[in-house]
Amino acid sequence: MGLLINSLEGVFDFKLDAKFRVSVPSDWRPGRGEALPLRLLKWETYKIPVLKALTDQAFTAMIASIDESDLPAGVKSQRKGLLYSRNTRVTINDQGKVLIPKRLAEEHGLEAGGAVHLFGRGTNFDLVSPRDHEAMQEAETSLLGDLYETVDFS
Repeated sequence: MGLLINSLEGVFDFKLDAKFRVSVPSDWRPGRGEALPLRLLKWETYKIPVLKALTDQAFTAMIASIDESDLPAGVKSQRKGLLYSRNTRVTINDQGKVLIPKRLAEEHGLEAGGAVHLFGRGTNFDLVSPRDHEAMQEAETSLLGDLYETVDFS
């Protein structure tokens, strides 16, 4: 499959199980009997460390945006190399769970049996540790005033 039909929206609080698996919201899951490959990318959102979960399609779009930029060839190669070296392939299985490699989870402050917060970003989502959850909430709240001023509903 590899293509998300639904937009990844909302903020959800889940727990990692003893095997470092996290469930994802039902709207984000592939169809019954299918699995959805993802890439967990070591990233920062609002300068807060996250694991960014990207479909192969979204990851390919990131690579294409670098290729299409006006950057020198060496810089393009370097940036693409960083993206490839900072990601890990995982899957949303047909039960709606993602296995986060233990080392990667622990690097990001996630513990077996502990909380993990999922922030939908439309075409991807961020996995945020309890230690960084409040900072993420504050960062997003600080941007709301500008959003309210710039969005027109007419």
